[in-house]
Amino acid sequence: MSVDWKLLADVRERQKTAAMGVVARDRAAAEESQAQLRQAEAAQQEQVQNKLRHWEATRGALSGGQVSVAEFRSAGAWSGALDAQIAEAGQVTAQAARAHSEREQVLEESRRQLRAAHGELEKAQQMQQRARSEHLHLQEQRLEDTNEESTAQAWAMRRPA
Repeated sequence: MSVDWKLLADVRERQKTAAMGVVARDRAAAEESQAQLRQAEAAQQEQVQNKLRHWEATRGALSGGQVSVAEFRSAGAWSGALDAQIAEAGQVTAQAARAHSEREQVLEESRRQLRAAHGELEKAQQMQQRARSEHLHLQEQRLEDTNEESTAQAWAMRRPA
């Protein structure tokens, strides 16, 4: 059974090209999930800043003695609402972090598959080159054998009988 090394190398080249496409797609997905994670983190930080600004404003009003008990209760209720928004933003951030982690794992797996495809291509190309070298060596050997045979026949013809 003879292996068509050129065909195998061509198949491995197509597999490598396909793997490169998968890596590019997975890289884009990982970059997008990273951007979403950054957005979620920024939104969460914005909610924390909102709460800080709220209490700074409340403290400023308290220092001026201009806050009634009802206003203070309202500020506390608003602080609770801000806490809920912070918690929700934290959940969104955690989900985005999990999604990004999964995308990174998928990307790493596709990179591993690309490295494997590249290795298989190199092996096929080496085998193709080895087969080509063996074929050339056989041709040279046949040519040498033919030359020797011709020389022997020519010598035999010149020799007196």
